[in-house]
Amino acid sequence: MNKKLVISIVLMALLALVVAGCSQPTPEVVEKIIKETVVVTQEVEKVVEKTVVVTEVKEVVKEVEVTPTPVPVSDEDVVTITWWGTERGRDTAATRELHFQLARAFEESHPNTKVAVALFPSKGFSKRILTAIAANQGPDIFYHYFAADIASQGFLENLTPYMEADGVNPDDLWFPIGKIRAEYKGNMYGVPRDATAGVIAYNKDIFDAAGVPYPEPGWTIADYREKAIALTDRDNDIYGVGAIVGSPGCFQWSSFSYNMGADFVSPDGRAVKGYMDTPEALNAFRYCLDLTAVDQVSAPAAMQDQFGELVFLSGKVAMQHISTWELAALNEKADFNWAVVEPPRFNEETPGIAWTDSYMLYMWSGSQHKQRAWEFLKWLSGPEAGKIMAEAGVWTPAVPSVWTDMGWDQDPTMSVFWNELHKETRVANYERSQFYWDCVGDIFYDVWSNYVDQGNRDLENYLPPMVEDAQACLDDNYAALGE
Repeated sequence: MNKKLVISIVLMALLALVVAGCSQPTPEVVEKIIKETVVVTQEVEKVVEKTVVVTEVKEVVKEVEVTPTPVPVSDEDVVTITWWGTERGRDTAATRELHFQLARAFEESHPNTKVAVALFPSKGFSKRILTAIAANQGPDIFYHYFAADIASQGFLENLTPYMEADGVNPDDLWFPIGKIRAEYKGNMYGVPRDATAGVIAYNKDIFDAAGVPYPEPGWTIADYREKAIALTDRDNDIYGVGAIVGSPGCFQWSSFSYNMGADFVSPDGRAVKGYMDTPEALNAFRYCLDLTAVDQVSAPAAMQDQFGELVFLSGKVAMQHISTWELAALNEKADFNWAVVEPPRFNEETPGIAWTDSYMLYMWSGSQHKQRAWEFLKWLSGPEAGKIMAEAGVWTPAVPSVWTDMGWDQDPTMSVFWNELHKETRVANYERSQFYWDCVGDIFYDVWSNYVDQGNRDLENYLPPMVEDAQACLDDNYAALGE
């Protein structure tokens, strides 16, 4: 066969194919290999150091049939946000589990957002957070108890625009402490994880054995001291008070810090001079110090070392200042009869000032998923997550409506906390200034060491120089910020 004939045959065949193609307009089908991203979330627990949820991204190869038409990418692609929290000695296994329960519940209603949870020891958590942020590796959200003016450092996202866009009104949604803990210069830099209040837990068995009447609402700090003395039986290892009130915590993380006729730090946290060195403050110092140094009604250090923050669980302590954060352990472990009562006020003419607090949830300003992080923050501080917290018996929600739904406003124990959360309240001393622990906090430990451990009762001489140094430290730090 010659070359011309071959060429002619080939051309005729090609023409036939073109004609056939035109006569059968079958859509084009192309075989392609694509990669599908599958998000696999698994919980990995390392008991001592931390508990972390690891998100692993796998690529799965499969064959599909597609047309040449391009498919637009959805704005709702799945993303993972990170949530860092802490574990404390008072926490139970239920506390750890609650973090994951909340994350999974949020994912169910927000299927395009995954939450990776990481839990760390509470000690040193602030340093861990700040180090991660400095390395540009901070979590999307985390909770802590920063002073509100930490916002001046710039690593917290201003949440006011998000709240305004979504119609979130802190005054309508949360207990008062939830707002005042997060507000700085008219803007909100956090949302409350929960809300707690301080009350006095008392061991009814010890009271009954000593024939001492139970404390009642309206009692005073003089009543408290009188009962503590009457209840103490050192020969039988029974003590009137323990933990916070029998330590420098009496001046800081308890309602005694403002119900002794004085406040040690100015409301904005920037002044101690004119507050901590007044005659009223000196008397307040002596009240707490003398419970241990003179009256000897405080549980010994060895007992407090053994039981930690909740020495009341020993069954040997008649009264301890507690918050709702201790309730889970107390409900689970106490083997004696106990009840709670509002904290004592200064005297019969003064109103009681409530010690209330909240762990604040923050968004890192460097987050790459701010809208998704905000959705989680809004959900965590709202009624749906609050109901999960309440039913778990771990955190008491920042949302009053959840309390009433649970019937807590009528419960013999929870109603005491409920009433405190509605009273006049203040931000705790140590949460008023970002420089408190650099400048002020050590004073209480130094005074305690002088007065209790060394027996030096001359407060008028050694306290004022400490206050002067603390004030200079505060002034220098705020000046460095240009404030």
